Amino acid sequence: MGEIGRELKEFKFTVKPLLWVIGLTVVLTFSMNFFIYFLPTMAACNLQVGDLIPTAGVDLLGIPFLMTIIIAVLMRIPSLRRYITTENLVFIYIVALASSGFSDAYAGWRETYEPLTARVGTLAEVMNYVPNFVSPPREAAELLVSGTGSIAGIPWALLFPAMIWRFLSFAIFAGISIGVASIFRRQWMDVEMLPYPQVMLAHSAMVGARDVGDRKWAGRVPFIIGFVAGLAIEMIRMLGIFFPWFPDVFAFRANTCGPGT
Repeated sequence: MGEIGRELKEFKFTVKPLLWVIGLTVVLTFSMNFFIYFLPTMAACNLQVGDLIPTAGVDLLGIPFLMTIIIAVLMRIPSLRRYITTENLVFIYIVALASSGFSDAYAGWRETYEPLTARVGTLAEVMNYVPNFVSPPREAAELLVSGTGSIAGIPWALLFPAMIWRFLSFAIFAGISIGVASIFRRQWMDVEMLPYPQVMLAHSAMVGARDVGDRKWAGRVPFIIGFVAGLAIEMIRMLGIFFPWFPDVFAFRANTCGPGT
C-alpha cells in the first residue's frame, strides 16, 4: 500500500489500527448523518457531503474529499505531521469511502424503515403479496410509528425475521461485491500494478492538498483555481437553496436532486 502505482507494501493489521478504523467510522457516519438531518428538505440531496453527485451510476462519494481538506490542515501542524503516513492515509480513505455509503440521502439503511412500516400506509390488498419476514404484521408497524415508551414494549418477535432478512440482503450483496472486487484487485493491482480510477482521483486531491504551499509545484495555480471555482459554484447553489431572494442561477429549485446535482 505504498505510493500509488509505484510500490506494493505489506502492512500487518493489528488491534490498534482496527480500533482506530472502527472509531473513525462511527464518528464520520454519525456526524454526516446528523448534518443531513439538519438540512432543509430541498438541500438534503444537493448539499449532502456523503454523495456529491447523487445520480444512479454516477455517484461520487464526498467524505474522502472532506478528509483531504482536514488532512491538508493537519499536515501544517508539525506535531501531527509524523502521524500522517502512507498507511494511515490509506486507512482514512477506505473508512471515508465506506462512511460515505451510509452517510447520504440515499444510504441503504434509510430504506430499512420503509418495509418495516409499509403495512400502515399501504393497501391490505397489496401487502397480501408481501411476506411477514419482509414487512412485519400491521400491529408491529403501528407500534413503531406511535412508539411504545420502552424497549421492552417493542414487539421483537414480530420484527426479528424482517431484521434478519434486511441484514442478509446487505451481507450477501457485500460478500458478492468483495468477491468481484478481489478478482479485479488481483488482476489490476497485484499483476498490472494499476490503481482504481476512484483512488487516483482522491490521490490527486491529496497530492494537491500536500503540495499547494510549494511555489515550485507546476500544478499549484490550476489546483487553486479549481478549488476556488468549485467552492464558488457550491456557494451559488447553496445560497439559491437557502435564500428565496437569491437568483436561482442553475435552476436547482426545480431540479432538486440527481439531474440538478
